[in-house]
Amino acid sequence: MRWVDRLPPAVRQTPPPTTLFLVVAALSPALAWAHERWVPNTPRFPIDRGYFQSMSGEVLLYSLGATLSLFGIVLVWYLLVPNLVDALAPGAAATAPTGESPLRRVARYLFRVALDGDVPGPGFARGLRVASFVFARVPAFVLGLGAYQGWLVMPSYPLGPDPFDLALRWVSAGLALWALLGVGLRALGAVFFAVYGYLVLRWGIVAIDAIPVLASAFFYVFADPRSREVNGRQLLGMRLSLGLGFFLLGLVNKIYLAELFIGVGDQHPELLIGPQALLPGLTRETWAFTTALGEMVFGLLLLLGVLNRLTTATLALIFANFVGVFGWEEIVHVYPIAGFVLLFFRGRLGSSLDGLVFRANVHLWQRFRLVSWRVLHTLAVSGVAASASFGLFFVPLLFTVEALPWLTGTSVPADYRPPPLPPPAASWGKPPAGGPPGAGPHGDHTPRKGGVVTMVGDVHVEIVVQPGGTILLYPSDAVRSPIPLTEARGTVRLQRAGLDRTLTLTPDTSGALVASGPPPDLPTDYTYALILRGRPVSLTLRVPPGGTAALRESPGPGPTGGRR
Repeated sequence: MRWVDRLPPAVRQTPPPTTLFLVVAALSPALAWAHERWVPNTPRFPIDRGYFQSMSGEVLLYSLGATLSLFGIVLVWYLLVPNLVDALAPGAAATAPTGESPLRRVARYLFRVALDGDVPGPGFARGLRVASFVFARVPAFVLGLGAYQGWLVMPSYPLGPDPFDLALRWVSAGLALWALLGVGLRALGAVFFAVYGYLVLRWGIVAIDAIPVLASAFFYVFADPRSREVNGRQLLGMRLSLGLGFFLLGLVNKIYLAELFIGVGDQHPELLIGPQALLPGLTRETWAFTTALGEMVFGLLLLLGVLNRLTTATLALIFANFVGVFGWEEIVHVYPIAGFVLLFFRGRLGSSLDGLVFRANVHLWQRFRLVSWRVLHTLAVSGVAASASFGLFFVPLLFTVEALPWLTGTSVPADYRPPPLPPPAASWGKPPAGGPPGAGPHGDHTPRKGGVVTMVGDVHVEIVVQPGGTILLYPSDAVRSPIPLTEARGTVRLQRAGLDRTLTLTPDTSGALVASGPPPDLPTDYTYALILRGRPVSLTLRVPPGGTAALRESPGPGPTGGRR
């Protein structure tokens, strides 16, 4: 049974209590619902919800294709990759013709790296040390930036002006300093678990966007204070956190809550223009579903440790692309990127399936001793690959498509008819008929009520401060469609010399949130703190004497303190 010798000894079996703890902690965001880029991205066109609620047609075809792809990857990983890595080993060069060319030597090296083979030399060891140091310190940058800009861990979790949220900003700054110093890592990990628990309680599944916090918590808690080396438990915790997080992002926010991801594409049509140019006729629904399948496959590969280096390198590039597409506001993605880079340099500690493959081989060997061990090994690997691809991938996918909408009461009715298809994304940037120039996504900032339009994330709020002191706020979404006042509430705070008053906003039949304050006789800061569709939105506007009409006539200090 020579194949046994090729199994890495480091990950044969993880103690059940530790494994259970890691799985439960990593799955904690699944207690609620999720999506990506936690800002209101309203779809510009109706969505075919029925597409995501029937495992038939192209949905079934794509699902089976992704399942078979995962099955094939696992099969190749165990049946072919070990022999290929052995053939590319440095010692194998002794059998090569004398004077092997540098090009072939480089190719041999790159293939071993890509296939998670052991790479001799100090390069990877040095990379691991640097990556470990960066990942241990990168939370300091993210927490510090959040304390400065007014969010906790990620811009997805904005903090308002109330005293508790202001205290959280100071806590964030303190944690940033703690992480930067790199002392008391186990205690710091416990605090990170508490922070993540708070994110789950306050924002629900939105906490899935902060999955790197959980990865850092495992990294710190399992750190060995007597050694600077990264150990197996740290890597297992990181793989569970990042892998399951990526898997759930695809499953939930692109399939079950597809309108949230499609809304991102509708407000950023550049994401769809390229794919539709390559595949004419590609619908937004197909784009979202196939993107979800890709994320789910990558998430499981990361979780299982199969093709570790290729997977982590690809995911790092995907997250880096977010920064290129969405700009500086996505700079916090350096956090998961640092985690992917660390897992890349750690190399192949072993796959989570190694123990299952080993036990399946032993079981088959005991039952069929007369059969060739190569045949038994192939059968064992095939069984494990089928179980992993079907049980970990297809079953959750089938449940999400067929059962979850029915269980949650969101399934489409029996007489449902799909809406008409929208035009290609390349035409979306054109102004609507009769609209002002630039009235595409985020382009229309024209006041409609005689006030001043402010923008927080993808939400617009037009502020009107009348000379008599009446305050009117008109909230609207990314494309300036009014937000129903049943989904809006909040306060407005007035601050100037001798005045600090907070007023409760009440809905008005005109479609505005209204409050009555003193006349704006002096320059005054008006800070609205709203809850729009369940999400906090806050911004401060300096209003000159005379109200917002004077601000429009004579531009002065603009909005400050906007929160995404």
